[in-house]
Amino acid sequence: MKNLRLSILLSVFLCISNFAITAMAHHGPGQFLGGEVTITGAITNIRFVNPHAYVYLDVVSDEGETAAWRFEMQAGGLLRRAGWDEKMFPIGGEITITGAAGTQERTAGLFSTGIFADGSELGRSTQRREVVDNALEVESRLASGRLDLNGTWAAPQRALDPTEANRRRARAAGGGPPGARGGPGGGRGALPNGIELTQAGTAAVARYTEAGGGNPRHRCQASNVFHDWTFDRHVNEITQTEDTIVMKYGLMDIVRTIHLNMDEHPSNIVPSVAGHSIGRLEGGTLHVDAIGFIDDGYLSANLIHSDQFHLTEAFTYNSEDNSLTRVYSAVDPINFTGTYSGEDVVFISNTPFEGYACVELMDDYIEPI
Repeated sequence: MKNLRLSILLSVFLCISNFAITAMAHHGPGQFLGGEVTITGAITNIRFVNPHAYVYLDVVSDEGETAAWRFEMQAGGLLRRAGWDEKMFPIGGEITITGAAGTQERTAGLFSTGIFADGSELGRSTQRREVVDNALEVESRLASGRLDLNGTWAAPQRALDPTEANRRRARAAGGGPPGARGGPGGGRGALPNGIELTQAGTAAVARYTEAGGGNPRHRCQASNVFHDWTFDRHVNEITQTEDTIVMKYGLMDIVRTIHLNMDEHPSNIVPSVAGHSIGRLEGGTLHVDAIGFIDDGYLSANLIHSDQFHLTEAFTYNSEDNSLTRVYSAVDPINFTGTYSGEDVVFISNTPFEGYACVELMDDYIEPI
């Protein structure tokens, strides 16, 4: 085995530019800003779990001392969607990994590239299979005269270039435009456009912060029906019958049942993150009305909804590219004024659905600095 090779090659500034994809991770960019690091070692374990997969190494120094390292990769579900599997990382096999060094752990990093003993190379976002084909040849979803949404749906995977990653990092830190159409927004210090907190809404944010705050995803809990539908671009599954449409989210295992045989919501709803949904099909669009959400529910760090949160959605199918576009708007007469709105799009996917089964390993530190 090659000896430990540890080299700080770039400044923190350059590291942010090249590895700011960490801003897309569940814990923000703070853990991996220690500069670029290159490590050679023997693989001891590989864990394809969500929200982050990890490869573990034993690294031998020039003095003969062995250190246990680990490198964080994308979510296990995303890696499998891209055609990766655990067999690619044989236990005992040698690998040289380049990535961004951790600032909270002495022997941790963010996986950027890996070179195996045979010389083959693997990048963080390498696609080993066709993950989403917008031109999949499928029968019209309206052929029977009734919209058919059965199947798997996902936003296409993509690797961010450093410029876009930095923009997202700035937005995550509160420096970007909040609430832009195209998805839920709002930096830590900003509210989505047109939204103003009421006194009750301000108190809700304070309660949430005092109780621990932060995105529930950091605690392996679902955030809301907006973010989790497309965040990290996991595969979702829709099962449709005459009376119901069940949407299973590939992120954090949210399950929504949309009742097509109800005109009104029942009076005995049990509040949940997913709420209670009734819907109707009109041509190529599914219209949804949802209430019954939990109190003090998370929308962003500075926007918490009440149990009076009321959501309307329109899911519209486009047969030209097999896409499903959701346009949504929500109001909350208790916590804020204005309308919480946005849109997102997913496509028919050729990847099977798999449950998220969150296993958070980031806090399982090996050797804290």
